[in-house]
Amino acid sequence: MTNLDVVFSGVGGQGVVVLSDIYCEAAMLDGFDVAKAEIHGMAQRGGSIVAFARIGSKVESPLIETGKADVIVGFEVLETTRSLPMLKKNGKVIVNMKHIPPNSNVIGAKPRKTEELMELLRYKAKVYEVDGVGIAQKLGNLLVVNTILLGALSALQEIPVKKESFEQAIAGKIKERFINLNLKAFQLGRESVLMR
Repeated sequence: MTNLDVVFSGVGGQGVVVLSDIYCEAAMLDGFDVAKAEIHGMAQRGGSIVAFARIGSKVESPLIETGKADVIVGFEVLETTRSLPMLKKNGKVIVNMKHIPPNSNVIGAKPRKTEELMELLRYKAKVYEVDGVGIAQKLGNLLVVNTILLGALSALQEIPVKKESFEQAIAGKIKERFINLNLKAFQLGRESVLMR
């Protein structure tokens, strides 16, 4: 198998690193070679955070070259748009339909609206829009947005990792009392993509 490269993009506190860890753990359970790297900006202050995850039969380096990612998983619209140069031609984007305006704007610069950013994403890629916050609210816990996005990612045809391996990795990484909630969130995330 040729390597499959996924970029996880969001802001500090959204669970980007946890999600990439679970994804890599699931891939290892299925016997894939895995390499992972993270780039933290001012993550503790709500700044950008990006995680690279590469799986395949033999992965040499954890870093993904610009224009080579197969999939971007975006935790919110602006950070997803910022990661777009990483995506290869005909790549796919899973994006949580939340927009977090930056803490500081350049003086005189107008912040971009969600719809403008979405138009850019749709122009450059096949986009799967996921209402992660809406689904999480129905489940009664906003902390499961990352698991919802993992479910959406797992439903893509390109992802060779078995659903059961994802579920096993979730159960191994999440506190016991939250496992069932996260498995339900994972399934709803899958359905948000499979039902298209």
